[in-house]
Amino acid sequence: MNSLPKMIIAGGSGFFGNHLVEYFKKTYRVVVLTRSESKLKEGVQYINWDAKTIGEWVDELNGATVLINLTGKSINCRFTEENKKELLSSRTDSTKVLAEAIYKLEKPPKIWMNASAGAMYQTADVPNTEEDEVFKDDFLAQMAIEWEKAFFENELPKTKRVAMRISLILGKDGGVFPVWKKITKLFLGGKVGDGKQMISWIHIDDAVEAVKFIIKKEIEGIVNFSTNQPISNKDLMKELRKQMEAPFGLPAPKFGVKLGAVLLDTEPSLLLDSVNFVPKKLLDNNFTFNYPTITEAFKKLLEK
Repeated sequence: MNSLPKMIIAGGSGFFGNHLVEYFKKTYRVVVLTRSESKLKEGVQYINWDAKTIGEWVDELNGATVLINLTGKSINCRFTEENKKELLSSRTDSTKVLAEAIYKLEKPPKIWMNASAGAMYQTADVPNTEEDEVFKDDFLAQMAIEWEKAFFENELPKTKRVAMRISLILGKDGGVFPVWKKITKLFLGGKVGDGKQMISWIHIDDAVEAVKFIIKKEIEGIVNFSTNQPISNKDLMKELRKQMEAPFGLPAPKFGVKLGAVLLDTEPSLLLDSVNFVPKKLLDNNFTFNYPTITEAFKKLLEK
């Protein structure tokens, strides 16, 4: 019988989820809830679920130490009415069915960490923190608010809950960094729009360490997953060009971004809007970042 504590990761097949699986499978018995077929792979059990309805997967939650839910359709799409409906429902449906399951369990997970988004924060000169409660009124903000509402609305007295407001996660093998690297090699790594939009970010290794830290410290509530060093798009691309020794980078004017977004079937606001927040709760609990600045993060990401 496996004596390791159990960790359930719902939606654990994506970029962040894969890193969590690889890291925690050494110290936990990891079970991934996935829309793909059930299987055992490299010591990790993958269990099929539809992320909407109660099923046999619920048995896996009983007695688990940690539940992490990252389920949700990728926001890298056009915000059509159909896509917006799916973006919202994929997040709230999975959250609601997990809450329903936990409520019925005799031994529910001790800690439930649910993904959320810092996109709800207002654009401001001073970075937002977890204490700010005035939010934007656009689609991404409203989606994040509904997501957290579904997460916190039910009483679950035996389970500590953490809403992870996740910033841009930077890693070699997923997310936006490989795209930045590619366009910088092609001398297209200039500022986007006016370049003034702020970017909150975190290195993938620090994001994983933050999960470990929260579990150990039994932190609850809203937690911002970002570094304490938001940076403008202009300065970020300038640093990347410097480290990649690219002599110049052609800028992408606003109208070009909007045109390109149509061709790439994505949303221009994902590149043009500011997301500016810092991790007050992590810092208040003395979390230490391995890569606190974009300079250090890029240096690590560009290692051969």
